[in-house]
Amino acid sequence: MFSLASTLGSLFFLIGLVLSIYGLSTDGQPMYEKSLGWNLNLIWGGVMFVAGCLFYLGGHLSKSPK
Repeated sequence: MFSLASTLGSLFFLIGLVLSIYGLSTDGQPMYEKSLGWNLNLIWGGVMFVAGCLFYLGGHLSKSPK
């Protein structure tokens, strides 16, 4: 049975991965002029990716052995 942390970790991991790939593929586009040239898709995609990894690992490591 999956814990809530593992499920949310998987969700954050996948959304962060998709957002990071989108940020990498649109790097240098003029749409980033509104955010002072910062690629926010890449930044927040990376944050969500790392948070997803931490949630997923925390959910698996917290299970006590039977």
